[in-house]
Amino acid sequence: MPIVYDATRLFWGPLSLTPRGIDRVDFAYAKHFFEHSQDDCFALLPTGLGARIFPRERVVPGLARLEELWAENRSPDGDMTWSRFVPAVNAGPTAWHCSPNGPIVRARRMASLLGKIGVGHGQSAVASVAPGSIYLNAGHLTLSVPFFLRWLNRRPDIKPVFMIHDVIPLNTPEYTSPRAARFHASMLEQTARYAAGLIATTRFAQKSIETELERRGAPKLPAIALPLPVPSIFHEPPDPDPALAGITYFVICGSIELRKNHLMLLEVWKRLYQRFGQACPRLIVVGSKGWQGDLILDRLKHAGEVSGRIHVLQGLSTPALKRLMSGARALLMPSMIEGFGMPIAEANAIGTPVIASDIPAHREVGGPGVIFVDPLDGPGWEHAIVSALSSEPMRSFSPENAHNFTWLDYFRELTVFLRTIAASPNMEIRNSLRGYLERAE
Repeated sequence: MPIVYDATRLFWGPLSLTPRGIDRVDFAYAKHFFEHSQDDCFALLPTGLGARIFPRERVVPGLARLEELWAENRSPDGDMTWSRFVPAVNAGPTAWHCSPNGPIVRARRMASLLGKIGVGHGQSAVASVAPGSIYLNAGHLTLSVPFFLRWLNRRPDIKPVFMIHDVIPLNTPEYTSPRAARFHASMLEQTARYAAGLIATTRFAQKSIETELERRGAPKLPAIALPLPVPSIFHEPPDPDPALAGITYFVICGSIELRKNHLMLLEVWKRLYQRFGQACPRLIVVGSKGWQGDLILDRLKHAGEVSGRIHVLQGLSTPALKRLMSGARALLMPSMIEGFGMPIAEANAIGTPVIASDIPAHREVGGPGVIFVDPLDGPGWEHAIVSALSSEPMRSFSPENAHNFTWLDYFRELTVFLRTIAASPNMEIRNSLRGYLERAE
């Protein structure tokens, strides 16, 4: 089963100091197919010469270098953001830590990646991809640009399988930018036009995606909902930093945007500060800026005395995030809507208590110990946080629970799904799409 893996998002990975959730998934897919899979695998990139493919031996060094650039294979002590954050928190005042990532830094990081993979044009995807190959796209970027997928029109024997994480910008546009809504609408149009199979992260996300595809008149696709495994480092015991042992803190992790509900937590923290004064716990915000991120950060930074109890970390590596979560009184996930909720799974794996918004995706991802609160119920969140302060957290790490569903398990199930798609008669797939394509023209 030849695999053509779309590596567009990974190619631009050095532009970010640390990976977002979707980047980590994209990277895990690439690591599996190029380093562990026995199938013939090629990376695809859209170029000025059209869609080009690159062999495994060009891809593997690039993945190794990208992992280094993201500091995903270093200890927390080697994370510049973490090493600056710990002493600053102990000093007392608010800490806002963002690693430098200006144009010069980004250019050097890109040059570093190109130095590992080399410069070359690759081979034409139209002419070189083996008949009946699976074209696998888990990174989204090219799905929103019809031009980048036109090569598939000339290769109707190729079977595209797309991973769609969510359709949040279409279901709740009030929480996202108009650009994101256009991006997702185009992504769904291309999925409806080309896809032979669909991968989702939760049954809730799958149902939402299928509803949007049906609304566009697309035929029902073979689909699978596979929960995302936590990074391998979360399979190891918790490792709280002794330097933070005397500090009581909570963590919220995710992109800093309106749907993550940071501003509700700010109001809760104002009340906590009125209640506890200098004994008020710290709120540590981990994540990169998303839509309206500057507005949220400005509100957090200029909220009066309570701002001294709030710390923002941007550019934190996964090993450092695990260490931070290990010492937290609880992980807070007050999101208005999610397609999955990876921080919940990560906290569960190492036994850190979780307080999460009562939404379908969180119910699906969370375990029996998760405390669910309505995302609009500020007093309910205050009560849950105060309750978490009143006693030592009940931590329950066990290797068995942490390894409940690993990437090995994930790709075992995914491979069965992909082989089923590969074995399906191509004409059957094309005939099912014909009606949609005729209506879309």
